Amino acid sequence: MPRATLTLVMLVSYLALGSGNALRPRPVSAQGLGSKIAFVSNRDGNPEIYVMDANGANMMRLTNNRASDGAPTWSPDGTQIAFASSRDGNRDIYIMNADGSGQVRLTTHEANDGGPSWSPDGSMIAFDSGRSGSSQVWRTNVDAGNWGSNLTQLTNDHPLGRVNNFLAWSPNGLWIAFEADRDRDDPEIYLANAVDGTNQQRLTFTRALDEVPEWTPDSKQIVYSTDRDGEPQNGNYEIYIMNVDGSDKRRLTAAPGQDSNPSVSPDGTRIVFDSSRDGVTEIYVMNIDGTNQVRLTTSGSRAPDGQRGVSNSNPSWSPY
Repeated sequence: MPRATLTLVMLVSYLALGSGNALRPRPVSAQGLGSKIAFVSNRDGNPEIYVMDANGANMMRLTNNRASDGAPTWSPDGTQIAFASSRDGNRDIYIMNADGSGQVRLTTHEANDGGPSWSPDGSMIAFDSGRSGSSQVWRTNVDAGNWGSNLTQLTNDHPLGRVNNFLAWSPNGLWIAFEADRDRDDPEIYLANAVDGTNQQRLTFTRALDEVPEWTPDSKQIVYSTDRDGEPQNGNYEIYIMNVDGSDKRRLTAAPGQDSNPSVSPDGTRIVFDSSRDGVTEIYVMNIDGTNQVRLTTSGSRAPDGQRGVSNSNPSWSPY
């Protein structure tokens, strides 16, 4: 059997393992909700998850606790949001309905878990975890059902403690993109087979910090953040886009500060991202080619020295 066919067969088999419903909160219908953007804001005192319309209107707070909630990511059907939270001591992965109800804990390890990303059928979540001794990419079923969690480590620990994290599952289900500093002290973008972590491929080759990859809906391109322009590791991050094989890298933003955490609209025409170009971190949106950059949030504020200001960051575009 050809390797590509075998990989697809294996993937379909793995995607079938999350057929139960024990841990899922009760879904809320996505009908009538419109296109939404989830994001993180500390406007009410500590990092919480909010949602707003794609034009920045109708903001609503979804989480409310004294801990830090972050890294929101939508389920493929738009009815749920996975996120990371430290509400129970260490950071774990949680799931809630799109309206903030039904919040349940998915991972329970004493190590920190973060950066969740759904499989395209919604049965599994990939995430980064320090449970093996260093931050690595793992995958688990959302519902244990009759198969159990099927917890699988997809990247391996490095003798020097190099990490693999900030991941994104491709919409076609075949790949997980992630950042890793395994070859040097600067992160690069890699791909790994979503089934078992094999066939890992490095896509960026710079002395810069290449981070937070995200997919276009057709799985043909990856958007990411990098400070490659200027001196290495200069701290001025811009949004880039490249083909899935690492070719045709193109710069989309050119602003002072940090442009980061891109997320592509479900029709593939726009990118939402956070930026500190105006002195505080806010949410912006632009066309897929980098034109028509518009600020969506305006609640950020500079902080006095030694204090934390108000920011809006880590946007995630809903899939409907």
